[in-house]
Amino acid sequence: MRNVFVLLFLWLSMTIQAQEISSQDSLNIPVILVDGVEVQSLDSISQDDVVEIKVFKDEEVKKLFYPRVGGVVYITTKSKRFLTPVIQKYKESVEANKKKRKEGQIYIR
Repeated sequence: MRNVFVLLFLWLSMTIQAQEISSQDSLNIPVILVDGVEVQSLDSISQDDVVEIKVFKDEEVKKLFYPRVGGVVYITTKSKRFLTPVIQKYKESVEANKKKRKEGQIYIR
């Protein structure tokens, strides 16, 4: 009977350790920013389009992206193709809001 308890204890101990290791690995994921826009994969970025790559691992940057504490990979490209849709959407939003404004009213956000 005692052997069963020892085996059960060892099995539980190994299971908990395996879960702790896998949870630590999942939090050690780097954040990938391309021209300031977060992307999930580097597959769609051409090597010829890359101008500069910077890697940040300091504590201040890690705090911004907590709990993903694997650091930040910042890539600057020539084409700015990830940033262009964001800027376009912003401009469209500004134009739409200008049309909604009523003269003489002040809008505070």
